[in-house]
Amino acid sequence: MSNLKISRINFYDDLFEKQNIPECISKIAYQDNDYLLYKSENPINEKRQGEKKIYSIQIVPDFLSIKYDALFNKRVLKENRLGYAAKLNEFTDVRSYMKNQFRSKNAYVIFKNIKRLETRFEVSYTLFYGNIERHEYDFIMDSLHNMLKNRFEERNDSNYIFQIWPKIYNSLFDFINLKKASFFVIFNGAQPIQINIQYHFKDILINSVPSYDINYRKFGLGNIAFYKQIEWCINNGYSMFDFGHGDLPIKRRWSNMIYGFDYHVVYSKDNLKSIFSANLKFLKMKVKAYLRLKKADVKLKDFKKSFSKSSNKFDTNKKDHEVINLSGFDGENKTFKKIEWQSLEYEFLMKFVCDFIYYNPVHFNEVQVFKEQSERKNFILKGKNNFQKIIFY
Repeated sequence: MSNLKISRINFYDDLFEKQNIPECISKIAYQDNDYLLYKSENPINEKRQGEKKIYSIQIVPDFLSIKYDALFNKRVLKENRLGYAAKLNEFTDVRSYMKNQFRSKNAYVIFKNIKRLETRFEVSYTLFYGNIERHEYDFIMDSLHNMLKNRFEERNDSNYIFQIWPKIYNSLFDFINLKKASFFVIFNGAQPIQINIQYHFKDILINSVPSYDINYRKFGLGNIAFYKQIEWCINNGYSMFDFGHGDLPIKRRWSNMIYGFDYHVVYSKDNLKSIFSANLKFLKMKVKAYLRLKKADVKLKDFKKSFSKSSNKFDTNKKDHEVINLSGFDGENKTFKKIEWQSLEYEFLMKFVCDFIYYNPVHFNEVQVFKEQSERKNFILKGKNNFQKIIFY
């Protein structure tokens, strides 16, 4: 009897992010309308039947219909995971999608934040798709890595993305130039403040690795990015914007389509060893799916997180600064001197400047910052008619 080989496949990542399709699959189509997305040109023939295999295929979106080569049988199991997407066939523009998806008050907040961002910063939106220079690529990837690092350090958390970062870095440049992937970037001037890695498969856009500059948090950059990405999808004939891995409140708010993930075990029809092993694998995955249903994986993750934090505790109630609104400020004097606040030396002030701009109608380039000429770290932010003092302890 020939040796039995087991191929373990993450279908979602292989299909959308790597665009590798297992050889055992003969056809992929949409479940609801049978619209063909893929058809194999090289079916497994009788000559290869001696190579007995099991395909353990996880994270298969249930909105897809998967047909396998005639040499195989399959068993299907619900994984008890959820995915979120925006289905766009019925919408002619992004505002009609917003009207359908959000209450008027919530939509108003998003539109207001877009207007705030665009009128108070030098904002531009760029999709790098089909053409990117190496120096642009390196700059954006380094900026994204820093954004992710800062976000997870702030949360005192870790993320699997750092483990696979070298693989992403080495493959994405070619994928963007081949129109298999893209960057969506929001810039303030020449500086990225929101970056999304996206993958393209047929008429589906997949949001994969998003992050933003935490200094701009008040402006809701995640919502603005989703708005602009959906707008691009509709304008370019895409039928779906998939929000990618993970269950987050922002994905639930924007999603008009919640789908499940299935597990497929695919095995040779005429081989007893293959049939036995496939059924054993199916039972193991059934146990994992049950534990996931009972949130055992979430509880374990929370336990590990609390344990890792126990040796690194800090007082979250400790006050290290104070912000005071002022009725006026005379400008440069013996006590305070104007500084070049956008230099690296004063990078720590960026969060306070962004918050100041959010609440006050002043452009980013019009903000002036004054530093107290003493050992104390006191600063004054000055807009057109608004003033704020920041005291660091």
